[in-house]
Amino acid sequence: MNAAQLILPALCAAALSLGAAMPRITVDAAKPVGPVNPLAFGANIEAADDRGIFDRPFSAPINPHGVAQGEGTWDPAANRPHPGIVRKLREMRIGMLRYPGGCLAHNYNWKQAVGPLSERKDWKFGIDEYIRLCRELDAEPIITMTDYALPAEELPKHMAELVEYLNAPAVPEHPWAMKRAAWGNPEPYRVRYFELGNESNHGSHNLVPRRHYTPEEYAAYFRSCAAAMRKIDPAVQLGIVMEPGTGELHDSPWNRTVLEKAGRAADFIVVHFYAPRIADQTPQEALAAVLAYGDQVELRLKNYRDLARPLTGRELPLAMTEFNIGSTGNKPYPWRFSYLAGLMNADLQRIWLRPENGMLCANYWQVINGYWGSFVSNDKGEITLRRAPVSFIETWGKYTGSELVETGLENIPRREAAAVPGLAISRGERMQSPEAAGEAEPGAVSGKGFPEGISITANGAGEIKIRFDNFDGRSAYPEFAELPRPEHIPQGDAFSYLISFDAKYTPDRPGERPSGAVGLGMVDSRGWEKTASAVSVSGIQAATEWKHFTGKYQVLPDTPGSKVLLRVEGVSAPLAGTAEIRNLKFAVETQPVFPAYRTLTALASRSADGETLYLVVFNKDPENALKAELKLKNFDAFSGSGVVLTGESPETAADTRPRPVTVTPVSGSFVHEFPAASMTALEFRR
Repeated sequence: MNAAQLILPALCAAALSLGAAMPRITVDAAKPVGPVNPLAFGANIEAADDRGIFDRPFSAPINPHGVAQGEGTWDPAANRPHPGIVRKLREMRIGMLRYPGGCLAHNYNWKQAVGPLSERKDWKFGIDEYIRLCRELDAEPIITMTDYALPAEELPKHMAELVEYLNAPAVPEHPWAMKRAAWGNPEPYRVRYFELGNESNHGSHNLVPRRHYTPEEYAAYFRSCAAAMRKIDPAVQLGIVMEPGTGELHDSPWNRTVLEKAGRAADFIVVHFYAPRIADQTPQEALAAVLAYGDQVELRLKNYRDLARPLTGRELPLAMTEFNIGSTGNKPYPWRFSYLAGLMNADLQRIWLRPENGMLCANYWQVINGYWGSFVSNDKGEITLRRAPVSFIETWGKYTGSELVETGLENIPRREAAAVPGLAISRGERMQSPEAAGEAEPGAVSGKGFPEGISITANGAGEIKIRFDNFDGRSAYPEFAELPRPEHIPQGDAFSYLISFDAKYTPDRPGERPSGAVGLGMVDSRGWEKTASAVSVSGIQAATEWKHFTGKYQVLPDTPGSKVLLRVEGVSAPLAGTAEIRNLKFAVETQPVFPAYRTLTALASRSADGETLYLVVFNKDPENALKAELKLKNFDAFSGSGVVLTGESPETAADTRPRPVTVTPVSGSFVHEFPAASMTALEFRR
């Protein structure tokens, strides 16, 4: 019996313990709390050259689906957006569109995507077409600027010229703006929002030459590019990039360093949350995890803002430019297309809209086509496949007004949830912070299995030397030590290793910068393929003097042990030199414990004229329907209608069709039953 099975009886008891007092949701239509932020309904498109980023080699032909068809949004033959796709995205209320698409920005040279169509061999969907698409959607553009397409010293000028092309008046002092006008667009586009890089901590994938910033190098890149861009247009708003992940490691060395060294030049903070990490759980275990996730997200958002405030001297909003469930595989289920992913992301939409969470924008990854698309279209702009998340997005688009109003919840049952990767345990009534739990000693260092050209030695006094003798393999991840699970950490409890060490790298040829990235890492002893559980602490190759490194590895609750490994990535020229490591330590820390989570959440809004009131409610109990009293204050409604989204199979990727519901308030109050694991959206008119 596993930990999830053991906790189930307690979960049910927790959910029902407050049954004596009926839950109550009170909406006061006369108390506005802020405008509905249209940028919280954001989306992504991948519309650039993907060669060298993921699986497609440079020798392959360029993929027209991105550079010519705008990932299915653009008709290159008619030189216009597909009308049906525009209608669908407008129904979804897409208020911001991010381009050119996540990691595709690493290799994105915007100058290939402008100019007369007759002179653009492949790029029929470029900068001007993207802006036109945004305008037809009435969506704000946000452009991800490249971090690795050119040498770092060339990027400030490259980015400033893009701002000139987009935003400057067409006068001789601005030659790129003159080109824009000559190519048919005389007026400036006035694009406001730019991200500087995308997940820049992980380097440029398989691009040649491979580039990989240290935090200090990224900070220098950000400062220099920001200054160059603002010299052209002081009004641009610039986002600084945090490490992607589950959102738990807000205080990582990368995040702290880039905020400390460049945060004062930023206008917003870019974060990407992919959590919880769902792999081989049963559908019910996965459903229980995603329903508990929302309560923990709000604290994670606060942690980022709290980290940035003293480092930047001001309050910076958050841009969640990518988010989704933490699952990329297709077995046992393609969770990213599932009902439970749609339900979880719909509840996150409620969080992005709450003003107290400090969100500039939130861009779902992703609505149309691609590996994550919630719907699929063909080359004619016809939707050929709808997946489970689509209806959740459509429902939010239809049942949201223009101004949020006060929504109060009372007597809400709470429920406990087991930990999974990306989700701390939810238990009890109060938050419990992590605690130190001793140190772990790794076993003997061994170089068995190291590839040719790399060797490792240890002197028994905690000092390790790693030799690179013209290593010319592209990447290597040899393991050299193992840590068994600490005996004092009960099986089923999650915990973390706080990794720390000092390191320096000496090239054989003085002054030479290694072509790849060198670091240490940890991985679950069962292997990456089985667990997808690992961490990297990189940047040793840039440490020409002794430098202190830290990292945090969040261990799976059921892990039998962990392995320590060397990480060598993206080597494009023979690597020759010595990495020295000392004071390598593994401190053990317990995971935080969150209170049992609320099983009912809600958000209300009203129309601009005040004649329509909207209420969206989530029942996050995976097993039980919940009755609640709904009170409407300062709004005389004789009836209401809406839809409910519910499903018997949380793993299904089939389209979730909403069922109609009606309610009849009596003196502004009524009782309604919300099905287990559901989204209900109601509309009331005076």
